[in-house]
Amino acid sequence: MKKVLIFGGDGMLGGELAQYLNREYDVYTTNMENLDICDKEAVINKVKEVKPYFIINCAAYTNVDGCEANYELANKVNGQALENIAEAAKIVNATIIHISTDYVFKGNLSLDKSYTESMETSPISAYGKTKLLGELNVQKHDKYYILRTAWLYGIRGKNFVKTMLRLSKEKDEVSVVLDQHGSPTSTTALCKIIEEIMEKEPEYGIYHATCEGFTTWYEFTKKIFEIAEIKTKVNPITSAEYKKMYPTSSNRPQNSMLSKEKLHNIGIYPEKYEEALKEYLKEELK
Repeated sequence: MKKVLIFGGDGMLGGELAQYLNREYDVYTTNMENLDICDKEAVINKVKEVKPYFIINCAAYTNVDGCEANYELANKVNGQALENIAEAAKIVNATIIHISTDYVFKGNLSLDKSYTESMETSPISAYGKTKLLGELNVQKHDKYYILRTAWLYGIRGKNFVKTMLRLSKEKDEVSVVLDQHGSPTSTTALCKIIEEIMEKEPEYGIYHATCEGFTTWYEFTKKIFEIAEIKTKVNPITSAEYKKMYPTSSNRPQNSMLSKEKLHNIGIYPEKYEEALKEYLKEELK
C-alpha cells in the first residue's frame, strides 16, 4: 500500500479525503492542533517520519473575507507554508498534490470562454493572491499536481449550501448574486478526481478539478431549493449590490469557469454539478 500524508486532515475536504482514500492507501493525517504547516522543521520531521509516496495539502485559510483582514496570516498558511512542504517532499522524493482555487484568476474573461490551466493568473483578492503564492512555491518541487477547484461544499464544514439551507428556515426570501459564474463542486466529487489523479499519475502540472457544468450562485441556490423542496423565494442581486450590503467583503471573480479539457484528455470526467448536489443533499438532509 502506498503511503499518503494529508496536511489539513481535519478540514472539510481533508477529513473526507482521508476516509475516502483509506480503502486503497495507507493514510496519515495532520491537523491544526498537532502540526503547524508554517513550522518548517515540524513539516520536514513529519514527512521524514512517514516517508509518503503522496503528500496532499488540504490545509488552507479559506475564509475569503477573513483573508482581507488577516492578510499576513493567510499569506503564511496559503502561500509561504507551501515552500516548507515542497522542501520536505524533495527530501523523500514524494509527489505533492496541492488544492488551489479559481480565485487565482481575475475573472474578467468573456463569459463565452472558460479558463484553461495555461491562462494568465491575476488574482483580485487577498485569498487569490495568497493561494497563487502557494502554487508558485509548490512548483519549486518537480513532482506536483496543482488541482484548482471552485465553489467547494461538503458534509463536514461551513459552506454555501449549508448557509442557504439555514437561511431558508430563518427567512421567507434570500438575495443571491446572479453575475458570478462557476462550477459548484462537492468534496465527494473532488475526492474522486484526486484518487483518479493518484491512480493514473499523469504528466505533472496544473489541472482544473471541478464538477462539470457552469451556473451562477443565484441559479445554484434555486437548484438547491428545488432538490430540497424548499419554497423560500430567491431574489437575484448584482455583485455591486452585494458589495453595498457588505462593504468589507472581498472582490470575487465574475467568471470562475474552469475548463476541464486537460482532465478529459487524461480520461477523467467529473460528475455534473447537479448530480453531485443531489448526492450531497441526500446526506445533508437526513
